[in-house]
Amino acid sequence: MLLGVDIGGTKTALLAYDIPSGEPVGEKWYSTDCSAGPERMIQRIYAEAEALLGGHGRPFSQIQAIGVAVPGRVDDRGHVFEAGNLVGWNDIPLQERLARDLNVAAWVDQDANLGAMGERWRGCAQSMDNFVFLALGTGVGAGLVLSGKLYRGARHAAGEVGDIVPDRSKLGGGSVERNLGGLIGGRTIRAKALHAVGEWLTAAESLQQADWDDRLEALAGLVSDYVALTVINISTLLDPEAIIFGGGTASAGAALLDRVHERLDGELRAMPNLVLSALGEHAQVYGAIWGAMCAQKRALLHAADALNPSRF
Repeated sequence: MLLGVDIGGTKTALLAYDIPSGEPVGEKWYSTDCSAGPERMIQRIYAEAEALLGGHGRPFSQIQAIGVAVPGRVDDRGHVFEAGNLVGWNDIPLQERLARDLNVAAWVDQDANLGAMGERWRGCAQSMDNFVFLALGTGVGAGLVLSGKLYRGARHAAGEVGDIVPDRSKLGGGSVERNLGGLIGGRTIRAKALHAVGEWLTAAESLQQADWDDRLEALAGLVSDYVALTVINISTLLDPEAIIFGGGTASAGAALLDRVHERLDGELRAMPNLVLSALGEHAQVYGAIWGAMCAQKRALLHAADALNPSRF
């Protein structure tokens, strides 16, 4: 079996995957305690994974590899430099730690990167070599697939579109809403919706209800405008075949996509296909399973190489 984990700013999702059948065995999610710190969060992942497998009559010992999606900046060895809204997640050798603790192959990557690879493995990007997975959730990020490979950048910070500052007046400012992550992150949308209608709505619900509730129209317009600006910036720089909208906010579906299309009318010389994630909020955790598969294959190749007589 393989285990996929998606640590999000709002919730953590786990997926157990059966290797022989190529199908998921079970999944669960729980609210992320962003202030818990890495040690407590890692221990909870172990406990929740064991409970998930036990509920399906599977011992934890059947896990051969684990893949984990983490928000923030992660290098190609699974070292977490920083993890978005997660307190204390700085300079954590998470991939190495998981492999040592569990004695299995491990893969750790940035969540939008794994969202992109989840879509390429089992979603709407299976025939694409140049596309962007735009993750609109608690934070805002992008997984870049160029010429069939993940593009990470010189400092493993490629795709951190939440850091884009779209207004010159906000340069150097300390406002929470100075960049895209602060302007259209899920928490900001929920807070603005609460102010507008007096009740807690998810980011997706806020956009959907704007179709019939005028009190949410300004909020939906603001989100759509900034998403459209993000599409323009990505498209002019990378000219991708498609931009795939994923994350909790993107589950608003047509309520978001139609508005963005409207605002992009006539703005781009070369318009990418704008599509909703086929895997929805499961894109990152399926990407984590893809990563676990890669880690398992890498471990098997390493073992075979070690046994190769020609090495001696």
